[in-house]
Amino acid sequence: MTEGQPQGVTRILIIAWLVLVAITILEVSLILVFQVAPGVRVTALILLALMKASLIGAYYMNLRLERLAMVYVAAVPLMLLVLMLISILPDAASLLKRP
Repeated sequence: MTEGQPQGVTRILIIAWLVLVAITILEVSLILVFQVAPGVRVTALILLALMKASLIGAYYMNLRLERLAMVYVAAVPLMLLVLMLISILPDAASLLKRP
């Protein structure tokens, strides 16, 4: 047991770690085992990644009581993803139109 943490905090951290492991197993099995459409797969992987980022921010960065910081942990990567997709979209469209 860790020296400076009460037993309840250690239990919560272990449960959070087990949930993170379960989400990771789900992500890997979504790619290797389940045969789903690429759009559904990408959407599910993004949602699972947001769940993992929120769990890590809440329990391992001790932000669960700070709402604004938790919003930043989940929203900033999502906004960066949208910006990246918008910047790649013209090139992808031109590549798909080539014979």
